[in-house]
Amino acid sequence: MASAFKNMFDGSAIHSIQMLSRLTNDGFITSNEIEVKGPVILLNGDLIMWDVPQGDHGKGSVFNNWTTDFLKVFEVIKPRPELLIFGTGKSVVPIPSHIRQYLNGLGIQIEIVDTRNALATFNVLAEEGRNVATALLPLIPTSARTGKSLIT
Repeated sequence: MASAFKNMFDGSAIHSIQMLSRLTNDGFITSNEIEVKGPVILLNGDLIMWDVPQGDHGKGSVFNNWTTDFLKVFEVIKPRPELLIFGTGKSVVPIPSHIRQYLNGLGIQIEIVDTRNALATFNVLAEEGRNVATALLPLIPTSARTGKSLIT
């Protein structure tokens, strides 16, 4: 299983396109059948586990307490994607203006959809060779650190 992950800072790592083939309630299944729980970013062919807040579980937006720090990877990665598709869980949730402005300032366009449609759209555009990334929240808020549900 360790061979499915690579050090993103290791220049000698073999570059391969990592795709997600299926969505589960608490995460995703990769094209090579590895289950990943919690939020993820797919960027330049790599899967990055993404430790972000996912709202206060029904009492507000999934973007409560978000800062631009949760998206700093888009400042340092080269090449930057032309389009970032946000998957906001079971339903579409508007992205806060400060997050939109930050990403637009980096030259990245944003599309906001539910996670199921974000995953499908990303896979189609990536297979076409487009410079696209996706940031996906699971259907049920789930910790990227523990793989456990955040709903109590």
